[in-house]
Amino acid sequence: MVQPMTVRTCCIILAFCLLNACAETIPPMQEELSIKTVPTYEGRFSSMQTPVYLEYRPVAMKLVGQLGIHTNVRDKDEFFSGELYGRLRVSPAGDSLLWEFRLENAALGEEKISSGNSPLMEFRARRDKQGATKEAEIATVGMNLNSPEEKRLFEEIRALVRSQFRSFSAVLPASPIQEGNLLLEMDMNSALQAYERLWGSPRCSPPKEKVGYVARGFGSFKERKVVVAVIEEDFICVSRNERRYSFGLHGYALLDTETGQILENKAVTTVKSFYSFDSIELRMLQKVSGEILE
Repeated sequence: MVQPMTVRTCCIILAFCLLNACAETIPPMQEELSIKTVPTYEGRFSSMQTPVYLEYRPVAMKLVGQLGIHTNVRDKDEFFSGELYGRLRVSPAGDSLLWEFRLENAALGEEKISSGNSPLMEFRARRDKQGATKEAEIATVGMNLNSPEEKRLFEEIRALVRSQFRSFSAVLPASPIQEGNLLLEMDMNSALQAYERLWGSPRCSPPKEKVGYVARGFGSFKERKVVVAVIEEDFICVSRNERRYSFGLHGYALLDTETGQILENKAVTTVKSFYSFDSIELRMLQKVSGEILE
Protein backbone atom coordinates (compact mmCIF):
# COMPACT_ATOMS: atom_id res chain seq x y z
CA MET A 1 0.00 0.00 0.00
CA VAL A 2 1.23 3.45 -0.82
CA GLN A 3 1.65 5.69 2.13
CA PRO A 4 0.45 9.03 0.72
CA MET A 5 1.89 12.20 2.07
CA THR A 6 2.16 11.25 5.71
CA VAL A 7 0.59 13.70 8.13
CA ARG A 8 4.00 14.97 9.19
CA THR A 9 5.34 15.19 5.65
CA CYS A 10 2.38 17.12 4.26
CA CYS A 11 2.18 19.40 7.28
CA ILE A 12 5.84 20.37 6.77
CA ILE A 13 5.12 21.31 3.18
CA LEU A 14 1.86 23.12 3.94
CA ALA A 15 3.42 24.96 6.84
CA PHE A 16 6.26 26.10 4.62
CA CYS A 17 3.72 27.36 2.09
CA LEU A 18 1.29 28.99 4.51
CA LEU A 19 3.73 30.59 6.92
CA ASN A 20 6.33 31.86 4.48
CA ALA A 21 5.68 34.47 1.84
CA CYS A 22 7.14 32.64 -1.12
CA ALA A 23 8.77 34.35 -4.06
CA GLU A 24 7.35 33.78 -7.52
CA THR A 25 7.33 30.13 -8.39
CA ILE A 26 8.58 28.57 -11.60
CA PRO A 27 6.26 30.01 -14.29
CA PRO A 28 5.17 26.71 -15.92
CA MET A 29 4.06 25.19 -12.62
CA GLN A 30 2.29 28.35 -11.50
CA GLU A 31 0.53 28.53 -14.86
CA GLU A 32 -0.69 24.94 -14.58
CA LEU A 33 -2.04 25.64 -11.09
CA SER A 34 -3.86 28.77 -12.24
CA ILE A 35 -5.52 27.07 -15.23
CA LYS A 36 -7.27 24.67 -12.84
CA THR A 37 -7.39 21.79 -15.28
CA VAL A 38 -7.37 18.11 -14.33
CA PRO A 39 -4.37 16.05 -15.53
CA THR A 40 -5.46 13.54 -18.17
CA TYR A 41 -3.57 10.88 -20.11
CA GLU A 42 -3.80 11.94 -23.74
CA GLY A 43 -2.13 8.94 -25.35
CA ARG A 44 -3.82 5.94 -26.88
CA PHE A 45 -4.61 2.94 -24.74
CA SER A 46 -6.30 -0.41 -25.21
CA SER A 47 -8.42 -2.53 -22.89
CA MET A 48 -6.73 -5.09 -20.62
CA GLN A 49 -8.08 -8.28 -22.15
CA THR A 50 -5.22 -10.25 -20.59
CA PRO A 51 -4.30 -9.62 -16.92
CA VAL A 52 -0.71 -8.50 -16.31
CA TYR A 53 1.48 -9.35 -13.34
CA LEU A 54 3.55 -6.42 -12.09
CA GLU A 55 6.68 -6.73 -10.01
CA TYR A 56 9.72 -4.58 -9.41
CA ARG A 57 12.81 -5.61 -11.36
CA PRO A 58 16.39 -4.30 -11.57
CA VAL A 59 16.59 -0.97 -13.36
CA ALA A 60 18.56 2.26 -13.59
CA MET A 61 16.64 5.46 -14.28
CA LYS A 62 16.50 9.22 -13.98
CA LEU A 63 13.72 10.68 -11.85
CA VAL A 64 12.32 14.21 -11.77
CA GLY A 65 9.70 15.30 -9.25
CA GLN A 66 7.84 18.61 -9.26
CA LEU A 67 5.44 20.01 -6.70
CA GLY A 68 3.34 23.16 -6.85
CA ILE A 69 0.93 24.42 -4.18
CA HIS A 70 -1.40 27.39 -4.48
CA THR A 71 -3.39 28.43 -1.42
CA ASN A 72 -5.94 31.19 -1.17
CA VAL A 73 -7.01 31.79 2.41
CA ARG A 74 -9.45 34.68 2.81
CA ASP A 75 -8.21 36.29 -0.44
CA LYS A 76 -4.53 35.96 0.44
CA ASP A 77 -2.58 34.03 -2.22
CA GLU A 78 0.51 31.96 -1.51
CA PHE A 79 2.57 29.85 -3.91
CA PHE A 80 5.12 27.17 -3.21
CA SER A 81 7.12 25.10 -5.66
CA GLY A 82 9.69 22.36 -5.30
CA GLU A 83 11.73 20.29 -7.73
CA LEU A 84 13.86 17.18 -7.30
CA TYR A 85 16.36 15.64 -9.71
CA GLY A 86 18.11 12.34 -9.15
CA ARG A 87 18.95 8.80 -10.23
CA LEU A 88 17.49 5.53 -9.04
CA ARG A 89 19.13 2.13 -9.24
CA VAL A 90 17.33 -1.06 -8.25
CA SER A 91 19.63 -4.08 -8.05
CA PRO A 92 19.42 -7.68 -6.77
CA ALA A 93 20.38 -8.21 -3.12
CA GLY A 94 19.88 -11.84 -2.12
CA ASP A 95 16.14 -12.53 -1.92
CA SER A 96 15.43 -8.78 -1.97
CA LEU A 97 16.01 -5.76 -4.17
CA LEU A 98 18.26 -2.91 -3.10
CA TRP A 99 16.83 0.50 -3.96
CA GLU A 100 19.35 3.37 -4.12
CA PHE A 101 18.18 6.85 -5.05
CA ARG A 102 20.67 9.70 -5.12
CA LEU A 103 19.22 13.17 -5.09
CA GLU A 104 21.51 15.29 -7.24
CA ASN A 105 19.78 18.69 -7.24
CA ALA A 106 16.73 20.32 -5.69
CA ALA A 107 14.89 23.63 -5.70
CA LEU A 108 12.52 25.18 -3.17
CA GLY A 109 10.89 28.19 -4.75
CA GLU A 110 13.73 30.17 -6.30
CA GLU A 111 16.31 28.62 -3.97
CA LYS A 112 18.52 26.16 -5.86
CA ILE A 113 20.27 23.50 -3.78
CA SER A 114 23.21 21.42 -4.93
CA SER A 115 26.50 20.17 -3.51
CA GLY A 116 28.80 20.05 -6.51
CA ASN A 117 29.70 16.55 -7.63
CA SER A 118 28.27 14.94 -4.50
CA PRO A 119 24.57 14.01 -4.17
CA LEU A 120 22.55 15.96 -1.62
CA MET A 121 21.08 12.89 0.05
CA GLU A 122 20.48 9.21 -0.57
CA PHE A 123 17.44 6.97 -0.14
CA ARG A 124 18.32 3.30 0.47
CA ALA A 125 15.88 0.48 1.03
CA ARG A 126 15.64 -3.30 0.92
CA ARG A 127 12.32 -4.36 -0.58
CA ASP A 128 10.81 -7.49 -2.08
CA LYS A 129 9.57 -7.80 -5.66
CA GLN A 130 6.12 -6.51 -4.75
CA GLY A 131 7.55 -3.52 -2.88
CA ALA A 132 7.15 -4.56 0.76
CA THR A 133 9.88 -2.64 2.57
CA LYS A 134 12.14 -4.49 4.99
CA GLU A 135 14.31 -1.52 5.91
CA ALA A 136 14.74 2.02 4.59
CA GLU A 137 16.52 5.26 5.35
CA ILE A 138 17.14 8.70 3.88
CA ALA A 139 20.54 10.04 4.86
CA THR A 140 22.44 13.20 4.04
CA VAL A 141 25.49 12.93 1.78
CA GLY A 142 26.50 16.36 0.53
CA MET A 143 24.29 18.47 2.79
CA ASN A 144 25.63 19.94 6.01
CA LEU A 145 23.56 19.69 9.18
CA ASN A 146 25.51 22.05 11.40
CA SER A 147 22.98 24.85 11.81
CA PRO A 148 19.22 24.94 12.49
CA GLU A 149 18.70 26.40 9.01
CA GLU A 150 20.62 23.54 7.37
CA LYS A 151 18.64 20.98 9.39
CA ARG A 152 15.36 22.69 8.38
CA LEU A 153 16.35 22.56 4.72
CA PHE A 154 17.26 18.87 4.97
CA GLU A 155 13.90 18.06 6.57
CA GLU A 156 11.99 19.95 3.89
CA ILE A 157 13.81 18.21 1.05
CA ARG A 158 13.47 14.81 2.71
CA ALA A 159 9.73 15.45 3.06
CA LEU A 160 9.54 16.21 -0.66
CA VAL A 161 11.41 13.02 -1.59
CA ARG A 162 9.00 10.92 0.48
CA SER A 163 5.90 12.59 -0.89
CA GLN A 164 6.85 12.90 -4.55
CA PHE A 165 8.14 9.46 -5.49
CA ARG A 166 5.26 7.05 -4.87
CA SER A 167 7.22 4.05 -6.13
CA PHE A 168 9.51 4.30 -3.07
CA SER A 169 6.62 3.06 -0.90
CA ALA A 170 4.12 1.56 -3.37
CA VAL A 171 3.31 -2.13 -2.89
CA LEU A 172 2.21 -3.79 -6.12
CA PRO A 173 -0.71 -6.26 -6.10
CA ALA A 174 0.23 -9.90 -5.52
CA SER A 175 -2.33 -11.04 -8.12
CA PRO A 176 -2.34 -10.25 -11.84
CA ILE A 177 -3.86 -6.84 -12.57
CA GLN A 178 -7.13 -6.62 -14.42
CA GLU A 179 -9.00 -3.61 -15.71
CA GLY A 180 -10.76 -1.92 -12.79
CA ASN A 181 -8.27 -3.07 -10.13
CA LEU A 182 -7.03 -0.50 -7.62
CA LEU A 183 -3.33 0.43 -7.72
CA LEU A 184 -1.16 2.77 -5.63
CA GLU A 185 -3.63 2.59 -2.75
CA MET A 186 -3.73 5.37 -0.18
CA ASP A 187 -5.24 5.35 3.31
CA MET A 188 -8.10 7.85 3.25
CA ASN A 189 -7.84 8.91 6.88
CA SER A 190 -4.15 9.74 6.56
CA ALA A 191 -4.77 11.70 3.38
CA LEU A 192 -7.45 13.78 5.10
CA GLN A 193 -5.54 14.31 8.34
CA ALA A 194 -2.67 15.83 6.36
CA TYR A 195 -4.93 18.83 5.65
CA GLU A 196 -6.04 19.29 9.25
CA ARG A 197 -4.30 22.65 9.27
CA LEU A 198 -6.92 23.91 6.81
CA TRP A 199 -10.10 22.31 8.09
CA GLY A 200 -9.62 20.33 11.27
CA SER A 201 -10.53 16.64 11.35
CA PRO A 202 -13.25 16.19 8.71
CA ARG A 203 -16.01 13.68 8.04
CA CYS A 204 -16.31 12.92 4.36
CA SER A 205 -18.97 11.51 2.07
CA PRO A 206 -18.99 9.05 0.45
CA PRO A 207 -17.07 7.26 3.25
CA LYS A 208 -14.07 5.25 2.07
CA GLU A 209 -11.20 3.52 3.84
CA LYS A 210 -8.87 3.58 0.84
CA VAL A 211 -8.55 5.46 -2.41
CA GLY A 212 -6.22 4.85 -5.31
CA TYR A 213 -5.65 4.67 -9.05
CA VAL A 214 -7.94 2.42 -11.10
CA ALA A 215 -6.34 0.38 -13.91
CA ARG A 216 -7.94 1.48 -17.19
CA GLY A 217 -5.88 -0.31 -19.84
CA PHE A 218 -2.54 -0.59 -21.60
CA GLY A 219 -0.80 2.40 -23.13
CA SER A 220 2.59 3.45 -24.46
CA PHE A 221 5.10 5.90 -23.04
CA LYS A 222 8.44 6.56 -24.71
CA GLU A 223 8.04 3.29 -26.66
CA ARG A 224 7.47 1.27 -23.49
CA LYS A 225 4.29 -0.61 -22.62
CA VAL A 226 2.58 0.80 -19.55
CA VAL A 227 -0.49 0.23 -17.43
CA VAL A 228 -2.64 3.37 -17.50
CA ALA A 229 -4.24 4.02 -14.10
CA VAL A 230 -6.53 6.93 -13.21
CA ILE A 231 -7.69 8.49 -9.95
CA GLU A 232 -11.01 10.36 -9.95
CA GLU A 233 -12.25 10.96 -6.41
CA ASP A 234 -14.55 13.72 -5.14
CA PHE A 235 -15.82 14.14 -1.58
CA ILE A 236 -17.89 16.55 0.47
CA CYS A 237 -16.23 16.96 3.85
CA VAL A 238 -17.54 18.53 7.05
CA SER A 239 -14.98 20.01 9.43
CA ARG A 240 -15.11 19.97 13.22
CA ASN A 241 -16.76 23.43 13.15
CA GLU A 242 -19.46 21.97 10.83
CA ARG A 243 -18.30 23.88 7.77
CA ARG A 244 -18.36 22.07 4.44
CA TYR A 245 -15.51 21.66 1.99
CA SER A 246 -15.00 19.84 -1.28
CA PHE A 247 -12.00 17.51 -1.45
CA GLY A 248 -10.82 16.07 -4.74
CA LEU A 249 -8.07 13.80 -6.06
CA HIS A 250 -7.63 13.62 -9.84
CA GLY A 251 -4.84 12.44 -12.12
CA TYR A 252 -3.15 9.48 -13.72
CA ALA A 253 -0.12 7.23 -13.43
CA LEU A 254 1.75 5.16 -16.04
CA LEU A 255 3.40 1.98 -14.70
CA ASP A 256 6.04 0.22 -16.77
CA THR A 257 5.04 -3.42 -17.32
CA GLU A 258 8.67 -4.63 -17.35
CA THR A 259 10.05 -2.96 -14.23
CA GLY A 260 6.95 -1.96 -12.23
CA GLN A 261 8.23 1.62 -12.05
CA ILE A 262 6.09 4.73 -12.43
CA LEU A 263 7.23 6.43 -15.63
CA GLU A 264 4.81 9.34 -15.34
CA ASN A 265 2.46 10.54 -12.62
CA LYS A 266 0.42 13.73 -12.62
CA ALA A 267 -2.11 14.42 -9.89
CA VAL A 268 -4.02 17.39 -8.50
CA THR A 269 -5.43 17.60 -4.98
CA THR A 270 -8.05 20.28 -4.35
CA VAL A 271 -9.65 21.61 -1.16
CA LYS A 272 -12.28 24.33 -1.39
CA SER A 273 -14.67 25.91 1.07
CA PHE A 274 -18.37 26.23 0.23
CA TYR A 275 -18.59 29.63 1.94
CA SER A 276 -17.66 33.02 0.52
CA PHE A 277 -17.24 34.48 4.04
CA ASP A 278 -14.65 31.82 4.91
CA SER A 279 -12.88 31.49 1.59
CA ILE A 280 -10.30 28.72 1.65
CA GLU A 281 -8.93 27.03 -1.46
CA LEU A 282 -5.90 24.82 -2.00
CA ARG A 283 -4.64 23.26 -5.21
CA MET A 284 -1.63 20.96 -5.13
CA LEU A 285 -0.07 19.65 -8.35
CA GLN A 286 2.37 16.75 -8.23
CA LYS A 287 4.32 15.63 -11.28
CA VAL A 288 6.84 12.81 -11.59
CA SER A 289 8.63 11.61 -14.72
CA GLY A 290 11.06 8.74 -15.11
CA GLU A 291 13.50 7.84 -17.86
CA ILE A 292 14.84 4.31 -17.93
CA LEU A 293 18.56 4.20 -18.68
CA GLU A 294 19.21 0.44 -18.52
